Amino acid sequence: METCRARELGLCYGVRRALDMLKETSALHGPIETLGPVAHNTILVEELTSLNVKAVNAPQAVTASVVAISAHGVSPETTDELRERGLTIVDTTCPTVARAQQIARVLSDEGFTIVIFGDANHTEVKGLLGWAGPRGIAALATGDLQIDGRNLDIRKVAVISQTTQRIAQFASFAQELCGTLLDGAEEVRIINTLCTATQRRLEAAAELAQDVDVMLVVGGKHSANTRRLAETCDALITTYHIESAKELDKAWFEGKSRIGITAGASTPDSSIEDVERALQAL
Repeated sequence: METCRARELGLCYGVRRALDMLKETSALHGPIETLGPVAHNTILVEELTSLNVKAVNAPQAVTASVVAISAHGVSPETTDELRERGLTIVDTTCPTVARAQQIARVLSDEGFTIVIFGDANHTEVKGLLGWAGPRGIAALATGDLQIDGRNLDIRKVAVISQTTQRIAQFASFAQELCGTLLDGAEEVRIINTLCTATQRRLEAAAELAQDVDVMLVVGGKHSANTRRLAETCDALITTYHIESAKELDKAWFEGKSRIGITAGASTPDSSIEDVERALQAL
């Protein structure tokens, strides 16, 4: 049985940067608390816990003197709340997310209603909504938008995206939204805030999925970008989304000769290596 890695997979620059910042700060200051997990991967969070980096669910739950903002980012109000408490803040917000936040702020200042293509309950999108202020609204389908119900001005509308969404879905959403707004809109802007690293991983996974018998997607079950990798591969070949090598089932590979492996942007290198070793043992 042959195992093949996607040409791009695993930890992206934003998550690696966040990890390096947390490790450096922990070495200098001791215990750190992060607002939510630094990234959506259980194994990664466990590794950080061993380094005295612990996740808490809300600003009010912070007890350490040093608090880190996760790679997903937070709203300006949350940062202000932490600063008012006199805490030392380590901002590990992914640069791509930070760019989307600044775009949302500028558009809001210019009087645009800001439509965010994304999951309104996702940490990153909650932060983006904070930067957009009262002019912001988020949804994954145009039918779920309640612009009229919110009394939002549709004369000037800007469309941005959660950074880990797929480009085809964002384009489709923006096109459909434009069709529904043109009667009342004077200006519609579409700004590409997608993460290029995520798009490259999706393309590499789809490319590999067409050349293997089974695909394994390694990464957190709550990771948005990992789930999209699994969805992309599953549309092309039998695909299994696992978080660790412990979940592998020998029956999946009976009669299969080429096994493809990809991994989400928050998946540690160690997880990928563990899966490869387990496959070789089979």
